[in-house]
Amino acid sequence: MPTSRERFIRPVTTLLTVAAVLSALFGGAPTASAATGCRVAYAVSDQWSGGFGASVTVTNLGDPISGWTLTWAFTAGQTVTQSWNTTLTQSGAQVRAADAGYNAALATGASVAFGFNGSWNNTANPVPQSFALNGVTCTGAPATPTPTPTPSATPTPPATPTPTPTPSPSPSPSPSPTPSGVVTGDGQPGDPNITYVGRWDSAHVPQWAGAYIRTSFTGTTVKIKQRSAVNIYVSIDGGADVFYAGVSGTVNLTPTPLRAGTHTLWVSYRSGDVVFQGLVLDSGASTVNTPAPPGKLVEFVGDSITAGYLSSKLAVSAYGWVLGERLGVRHTQIARSGYCLVAQEGCVGLGSQFFDLGSTGTTAWDFSRYQANAVVINLGTNDIGHHVTNAAFQAAYTTFLRNIRAKYPAAALFAMETFKKRYVTETRAAVTALNNSGDANVYYIPTEGWLTTGTDYADGDGHPNDAGHLKVAARLAPIIAPKIGVATP
Repeated sequence: MPTSRERFIRPVTTLLTVAAVLSALFGGAPTASAATGCRVAYAVSDQWSGGFGASVTVTNLGDPISGWTLTWAFTAGQTVTQSWNTTLTQSGAQVRAADAGYNAALATGASVAFGFNGSWNNTANPVPQSFALNGVTCTGAPATPTPTPTPSATPTPPATPTPTPTPSPSPSPSPSPTPSGVVTGDGQPGDPNITYVGRWDSAHVPQWAGAYIRTSFTGTTVKIKQRSAVNIYVSIDGGADVFYAGVSGTVNLTPTPLRAGTHTLWVSYRSGDVVFQGLVLDSGASTVNTPAPPGKLVEFVGDSITAGYLSSKLAVSAYGWVLGERLGVRHTQIARSGYCLVAQEGCVGLGSQFFDLGSTGTTAWDFSRYQANAVVINLGTNDIGHHVTNAAFQAAYTTFLRNIRAKYPAAALFAMETFKKRYVTETRAAVTALNNSGDANVYYIPTEGWLTTGTDYADGDGHPNDAGHLKVAARLAPIIAPKIGVATP
């Protein structure tokens, strides 16, 4: 497993306005008399030695279409290894990304987002310079309708498709009268109806992986204000999360308006300029303090595995996020790639960093901001690479548990066996030490047989893939749920 720290790279984003015509790759010419036009935002959202992650957002500026294919060419030998929200193929430098069926319909002005992981040469990873949607070059503006080159009957214009479910969730029911006692807000960062889950600083910047905001709002639309390019995940009314890549300014999160009523919203930041600057609501609309956010909170502590490294959505597809959503509780991930329990030989030690506001720096975290009901720890995978002895690890783990207990007097504490079975005896002994001192609310979690080498990993046996994270969450659910008083799903 790599021990380098997770790289937070400002996305390289471009709105492509190249006017040169790109021939249709793999076929797929546009309908002759339909007005066409498109805009593409391509962002390198993550990059590491030999690999990178990218996100692509396509906006249809022409007539509605009921199926799409986006094509481009790499110029530095990049190759695609994995993709999501699209069917993606590559032949040499030429890449073809087609709709995944459920996101085939694109109304005028609507956008669709997809992503992929790939490999690069560790020297250059340039942004492709031209894209074509259904064979027509994306110039960032509507194009003049193209006449049919040979006499033929005028094609029947395509029927307006049912709006795609990807950009916006299913509409909610019609509103009911606002109950008494409901407090309204304006959607600005200081709005008391906006809940900041995880560790956020006073400038409304999340400081660890997996932090997010949640609120409820009235009206039919909602927009988010961002200072500059950022990658975010958004869910409205509990619908599937939608990825917005390289967006900035005032970003419309409801390209298809919702039905009038009260709606829920959560936003999680992936990378980029992660400064939340508020929401823009309809005239006369507001945030509201109902429904109340769940009272329970589970904190997950670890390294790249807990941070979701190499999973499709990083923290949002990691086992901690998945389990928190499954249990219906708030959840935080105090985790970063390459981190250890013990600070040694250049490895940042969560034995001390856990108690700080951010993953870097020395500003102490104010534990009065929230109290966790459970803390799940998955540490020890990286320490062995920094020559931490068994005795030093056991002593550090025991101290770590005691220090967490001092901050969270009532929380259930869980120490997971690492998937690579490192420091197993020492981790178990640290739990036993607290039990023997009278703390019965500390538990050891064996993990043998949870994951299968190759099948459940993105890189053999180091970092779980999406399926692997789902398996870990399923194993943890019946262990964690009864200790915090929630139903096992």
